[in-house]
Amino acid sequence: MTILNAMAVLIALATPVHGFSSVPLRYWSGTKSAPHDSFLKRNHAGNNVVGTSLASTSGDSISSSIVSPGDMVAVVGRGFTSVLAAKVAARRGYNTWMVYPPKEEEVIRRLLGDKIMSDNQDLELVSALEDPDLLQDRLSRTSAILIVVDGTDGVIMDPSTIDFLISSESLKRVVVMSRHLNGKDMGFFAKASKKTANPEVWDGSCIDKYRSFEAMVQQKANNFGADCTIVRAGTIKGGSCGGEDEEANNDDLVDTTLARDYYEITKKDIITWQLLFDCNVRGVRLEKGDVLPGPGAKAIFTATGTDEHPGDTGRAGIAEAMVRSLELDSAANVDFGVATKENRVPPTDEEWTQLFSVLS
Repeated sequence: MTILNAMAVLIALATPVHGFSSVPLRYWSGTKSAPHDSFLKRNHAGNNVVGTSLASTSGDSISSSIVSPGDMVAVVGRGFTSVLAAKVAARRGYNTWMVYPPKEEEVIRRLLGDKIMSDNQDLELVSALEDPDLLQDRLSRTSAILIVVDGTDGVIMDPSTIDFLISSESLKRVVVMSRHLNGKDMGFFAKASKKTANPEVWDGSCIDKYRSFEAMVQQKANNFGADCTIVRAGTIKGGSCGGEDEEANNDDLVDTTLARDYYEITKKDIITWQLLFDCNVRGVRLEKGDVLPGPGAKAIFTATGTDEHPGDTGRAGIAEAMVRSLELDSAANVDFGVATKENRVPPTDEEWTQLFSVLS
């Protein structure tokens, strides 16, 4: 792939973050057919075995692929979760860079907040268009890539983009945000809630596309000797720091969540339910494998619910889990799901260690 073609692919990838839930998104790669169609024709392999490690197609034994703070990490994707993952990675001490489309720099900076952009040199925004040489230089020195794509329409990532991103022998690990694909407690009620209450409900309507996407990323990572971690989400909610809270250190929350402008961007009423969710549900639960259920028969009532419910994933929780998984050998070549737990205080470092013990 030429640099110019790669730039075109990445610009298509980096869809406006504030429009991910309402704008129909399509990726193109120089052909007249939707890339997912060609993707599915070329990839017929491989569903993950529920609850087990992801198989290495080469049969090689697993070597340490720990990526430590100070190493270079790239964040590529679209939507609010990708912005939050970049912020979390930078705050955790990774030398972080994020691809952005030129017209979206202002809104991304709003979501990141003034503080991190002014006092943190570990987060770099790299234009998808203006400096292709810089982009290639960063890729050649990157130890881990986080692929983080919001949206539930099955339009995930063009195969050409995967080929371009996973192309360096410096790469040790790829961490991918995917979805719960086991189909449990999906069906009619989940689909109805998506249509009538919340378009971001994960209803399992494009499971095959996610399976093909996962298989492609795993194969590509394996070809370059990198490990692959699949982190599964349900309906993603929240992502900022909520209101003033006596039980949680609000300054710490501001540092590790999206800025409060997130609520202004997403709200559809005087008080956004996303803020109430962030106040009530700061806890996290992890489960190894693809085992977490959907919302079930109560989906219509929980679609914008602000308490702990089956089928939900907190945006702050999954961003943090993706970044923290980089430091763990036990998270290499496995898949795990992220669920919610009602708590007004987010997990401590010690509690995260306990949460990740399910992978051992």
